[in-house]
Amino acid sequence: MSRKTGRLRMSGERRMRSVSAVLLVLSLSFTVSFAMPAPAEELPPVPNLAPWKDEFDATAWQRIEAAANRLRSEPKSAEASGRLGMILHAHERYKLAEPLYLRSHLLAPDHFPWVYYLGVVRVPLGTLEGAASVFRKAVALKPDGLPARLALADVLRQLGRADESREAYQRIIRDHPGSATGHYGLGRVHADTGDLPGAVEHFRKACELFPEFGASHYALGLAYRNLGDGARMREHLVQFRRSSTKEPPRQDPLLDAIQSLASGATWYLEEGIALRDRGDFRAAETAFLKALEIDPDHSVVHGNLSSLYVVLRDPVKVEEHYRKAVAIDPGMYKTHYNFGMFLGMTGRMNEAEEALRKALEINPYHSLSHNNLGYLLAQKGQAEDAARHFRLAIRYEPNFHLPHFNLARLLMTQGKPAEAVGHLERTLEPEDEGTPVYLHTLALARIQLKQFQEAREAALKAKQMAAASNQHSLLRQIEELLSRLEGMNALGAE
Repeated sequence: MSRKTGRLRMSGERRMRSVSAVLLVLSLSFTVSFAMPAPAEELPPVPNLAPWKDEFDATAWQRIEAAANRLRSEPKSAEASGRLGMILHAHERYKLAEPLYLRSHLLAPDHFPWVYYLGVVRVPLGTLEGAASVFRKAVALKPDGLPARLALADVLRQLGRADESREAYQRIIRDHPGSATGHYGLGRVHADTGDLPGAVEHFRKACELFPEFGASHYALGLAYRNLGDGARMREHLVQFRRSSTKEPPRQDPLLDAIQSLASGATWYLEEGIALRDRGDFRAAETAFLKALEIDPDHSVVHGNLSSLYVVLRDPVKVEEHYRKAVAIDPGMYKTHYNFGMFLGMTGRMNEAEEALRKALEINPYHSLSHNNLGYLLAQKGQAEDAARHFRLAIRYEPNFHLPHFNLARLLMTQGKPAEAVGHLERTLEPEDEGTPVYLHTLALARIQLKQFQEAREAALKAKQMAAASNQHSLLRQIEELLSRLEGMNALGAE
């Protein structure tokens, strides 16, 4: 699919998923607490795991069953309860892990890992007050423990307790001045409270400490935008796009231990996604294939392999794993979408259209599929149907720039520049790498309306942005357009 200047554009799947780059397999040594165990009636019940069996691959379920059997034989063991909680936690079953960690904490209240893990799983469950309470206990048990202090500061920020969160982050930075995550967190507090200069200071420091900190570059770019500094905004958004999933190495042995427990198909899937996002495509392939050795019918792994083989330029395997994925789970609309993108890039337009229509049958609200199906239909001359899908993409995602741009280009070919201008103006905020193209196209629409001064203003801004982002081909087109406008002004003056 062409992405050249002035043509209709297709969009790729936008996905950001961050997994720590370093996974350490640790052997935790659990100490015996001498605190009196809590009475049995105060302990939360062990969750019934039988209904969840089909959610796990065979290897993972064997581990869960073994840990559950131990807990049944040692119901007052904090370690037995916590170990089962850790395995469930590793497989992101936070609701099942939470009561097990609570049992362990009640049985061994002075044992740091159980109270810390309890706070960690409460965050994704949305029980932030409960998370804050146990993180405070964790910090009291281990005052020099940076992960628990960072977790507490962030939960306080999410709870809207800006003053407490700010103080917590300031203490962290005082004790750990090299913590990029600490500076990033403090920057977020400043941004939340409208202190943009303070936000810029700490986001910038976080980026200095870890230059590939994607989230901090993004936050810094937004802060510069709100301060009216477009050039610096674009600089940091470009950095964000280069390293969107990267973050400082996690120095948290307890969470590394959790990650090491997810060593079934799910663990290899997560590892493959992390490796792929870091650009290590062959290592990602190896991880995905290991996942299939454990669970050959894992539809999500097949779907990820299909997309990965697009990058590795192996069209036979792209199709092979796509077919396997949708045979196992026909409802994987993103897999249909990704395969449609691949077919479009290889010129198989009719098949691409079929795959995108399948994606929309499953999820009629998927704006990416509507936009790209609209693109295909426009290429085939089916302007009315193309416009309908662009409008549906806009309805379901009003701030998505590409369907506005694609619809505007279509309207201009139909002699409707006034309507096109309305859609092009919707593409200008927030600015991104496509903004120079959108401005250039806006200038062309203004010319159709004989609004030459407005066209010149849009073209000049497009020229400035194209030059700043080294879009040389586009820059030449804009300069030609400006020359035409100068010629029109000269004729008007005569």
